[in-house]
Amino acid sequence: MRMFYSKIGPAVFLAVLGIFAGVALTGCETVASTSAYYLSYSAKTYPPKAADAPVPILAKAPDEPYRVIGRLAFQTGRGWRFLRDSMLYNARANGADAVILRDTTQKRQYGIVNVPPRLNYVPVPGPVCQNKKGQVYYGTTWIPDFQPGYSYPTSWTIQGIDAEMIVFRK
Repeated sequence: MRMFYSKIGPAVFLAVLGIFAGVALTGCETVASTSAYYLSYSAKTYPPKAADAPVPILAKAPDEPYRVIGRLAFQTGRGWRFLRDSMLYNARANGADAVILRDTTQKRQYGIVNVPPRLNYVPVPGPVCQNKKGQVYYGTTWIPDFQPGYSYPTSWTIQGIDAEMIVFRK
């Protein structure tokens, strides 16, 4: 049993560590939380659009007249889909007709994960002791199982956007 535990123990520990690292890197970010990175350029407020309203994301300024009402700029490790969804969310929430994506960035972040050593106790059922009359007493014996610490390199990708929210002049 100890042999099975020592083989499964580190794998389970790394899986749990990966989940915690993912949560720590993202900071429990939601698309709605990115509204903190939105900077309004206009004193005038526009009514929010419906959650499914089409909002185009443009690579360059449109030919028709427009007005910039705000800017959204931030970086995240959540990926391009999250960035796209946050642009659409903020555009709709602030009444923008379109988004001009001015700049994107991408960089690799490097680090070292240190897993500390740990001492676990593995239960082993069986006879514990026998008295002088030959009676055997059963119970659980706890055997120490030491897992040495280790380190490994890791990397993740950080993407960023710089986008302007616009409304078309009518």
